Amino acid sequence: MNLDALLQNIAHTRLGLGVSPIHGIGVFALTAIPAGTGGLFAPPQEWPALPLERLAELPAHARKLIDTYCLQDEDFAYLPPHGFRVLDIVMYLNHSDTPNLKQVNAGDDFITLREVAEGEELTLDYGTLETVVS
Repeated sequence: MNLDALLQNIAHTRLGLGVSPIHGIGVFALTAIPAGTGGLFAPPQEWPALPLERLAELPAHARKLIDTYCLQDEDFAYLPPHGFRVLDIVMYLNHSDTPNLKQVNAGDDFITLREVAEGEELTLDYGTLETVVS
């Protein structure tokens, strides 16, 4: 492991978690973030699509995790590739009708729609999220 590269990565971290006035936990800017900024989250990975009828196979606590943190449409729940042992901060983005972030590149990234002030919560319009069934 290259410790210098890791320290540089940590020094350039722009996002953190905090208590959200919108819903529970949210993603907040640790520093001001210019409009049009992307690459704020972990590199994209495919989230496998689980047919909704398969949710009944899971215990209640697992269904609650999926209901809370996973994008769902009328047919599928999209599951994090590592399950819930590794949590991606993107799972804590809350909805807003006036978001400051949008999904781009067929869901592979997000960019800021305007400058985001230090301490401001980053939000998405869930109605605009793209899903791709694998």
